[in-house]
Amino acid sequence: MPHLGLDSYAATSLWLAEIIAFLLSVFWRPSIGVYLLIVLLPLQTIRYRVHGYFLGDQFIDLLLLGAILGLIRLGEPVFTKTPLNRLLLIYIVYTYLSMFRGSFFLGSDLPLWFSDPRVSEWKNYVVDLLVMFMVMTNTIRTKRQMGIVIICMCCGCLLLGKGFHNNVADRDFSSFSYDLRDAGPMGFAGVNGLAAFSAQMAMLLSALCLGSRRLLAKFGYLGVIAVCIYCLTFALSRGGYLAFIVGLIFIGLIRARWLLVGLAAFLLAWQGIVPAAVRDRVFMTTDSEGVVEHSAAARLSLWEEGMRVFEGDPIFGTGFNTYMYTSHVGGYSDTHNVYVKVLVETGLSGLVLFVAIYWKLFQVGFRLYRTADDPFFSSIGLGLAALMVAVVIANMFGDRWMYFQITGYTFAAAAMAVRSQKLSDESGAAADEEAASAELVDAAYDATGA
Repeated sequence: MPHLGLDSYAATSLWLAEIIAFLLSVFWRPSIGVYLLIVLLPLQTIRYRVHGYFLGDQFIDLLLLGAILGLIRLGEPVFTKTPLNRLLLIYIVYTYLSMFRGSFFLGSDLPLWFSDPRVSEWKNYVVDLLVMFMVMTNTIRTKRQMGIVIICMCCGCLLLGKGFHNNVADRDFSSFSYDLRDAGPMGFAGVNGLAAFSAQMAMLLSALCLGSRRLLAKFGYLGVIAVCIYCLTFALSRGGYLAFIVGLIFIGLIRARWLLVGLAAFLLAWQGIVPAAVRDRVFMTTDSEGVVEHSAAARLSLWEEGMRVFEGDPIFGTGFNTYMYTSHVGGYSDTHNVYVKVLVETGLSGLVLFVAIYWKLFQVGFRLYRTADDPFFSSIGLGLAALMVAVVIANMFGDRWMYFQITGYTFAAAAMAVRSQKLSDESGAAADEEAASAELVDAAYDATGA
């Protein structure tokens, strides 16, 4: 834990916390492991500190297993019906079968066990997300538990922001340089992944802040939002900036029009507010002569190359998780656009499934926002919908989806939205039943009186 005097004990403490949380999940409350997992989801480099310990490299799997065993012990269902189940299961099966196609394309071994890096990555970024979503849907059942999850999310954001600040605080942002950029504890997701995560969480927390009626909670949300904006600003990611702006416009149009006024004022004056490095980064897409700079030019070349590969098999693609194992323009291992990557690897059929997941997640959130009477539930719905708007934009500039440390909070929010919808529907049904009973009593009274 940076600068807290606990560096030498952090790994041991974290491993002990993992084991204790697992045992508490199994023998007491299944939600305990989920809470610890949520706090540490975005902090990949911190989680990696326990990899030298027994089961330390199975940190996520062990905590999810603890919650599953706890549910079984209590006689609760591990998996329950949700609007996302069928679609997610189809996507899991499709991507796994697509890996066989990829093995033939790459001339590599068939994807039969987790020792294969492609299978391991598929499990980490596809299966674990589904399992976490399903487990959370069954372990996080009450408003109080959802509140704890949100607090855990906020703690994760604060720790991420602290780690990032420790890395960049002494850097000179008077002009742009690639050396300024740092992913902080986000790890393999990179600095652009950090920016996408920060933009997405700013959307979720903004919706929760707007829906909160308690002043202290509002200040708390605003503090964490400020940390997210700090990370986003100094990540120097143009895609992250655009995702944040579009997400904020969505919230402004749907919920709070005054946000649009504030955003317009900022866009008029932003050059005098932000650090010089941010201005340089925004304006460096083209030079004074209109020539596209290297980063943007590389993206265009990668997209053109990707579309040529896609034309070779537009229906099924080259196979899931094959792009990074082949050579490309400039030596890049990513298309810098997740939609192009999905097209290349899984074809049009895979893209349809992929976009359908995006749409369903947005739909789950927006429906909850429109139908829930409880302000807390409604704000969770708006937050998920706005988060997904930011996801759509951020992933136009790279793969910000197939990283557990980024997308984990998206599916956590989805699990809360699904549970909130169920609670809201049950509350509405109970109210309707009570009203119907009252009408029957009144009718009987009137008949008796008559």
